[in-house]
Amino acid sequence: MNGLIISETGTNTLSDTLSGNISSDGGVFNGDVTGIDGVVDVVTKIALPLAGTAAVILLIIAGYKMITSRGNPDKLTDAKEMATNAIIGLVFILLSVAILGLISSVFNLDIVGN
Repeated sequence: MNGLIISETGTNTLSDTLSGNISSDGGVFNGDVTGIDGVVDVVTKIALPLAGTAAVILLIIAGYKMITSRGNPDKLTDAKEMATNAIIGLVFILLSVAILGLISSVFNLDIVGN
């Protein structure tokens, strides 16, 4: 193969999500937040990408701490704990998306996957 083919998965960046949901008059989400499906929609479009980004940043910081620990067992243990906690948090984020998808399919809500 000559090159790497990258396809778009349909995910939006945070700025795309925010610009599409925050009205220009300073209101909150164009009035779309009505009922449980509106609240869950806001969570899936804003809070989950932020949480995923935070988990990746924590993994990067933990990796940096591991590299710069210079064999110090205390610093290495702290870095390993940080990486473990970031991975556990990322798993919880992915499980929450799966649970939201299950709930939306059970109650016929058009939430996850917009």
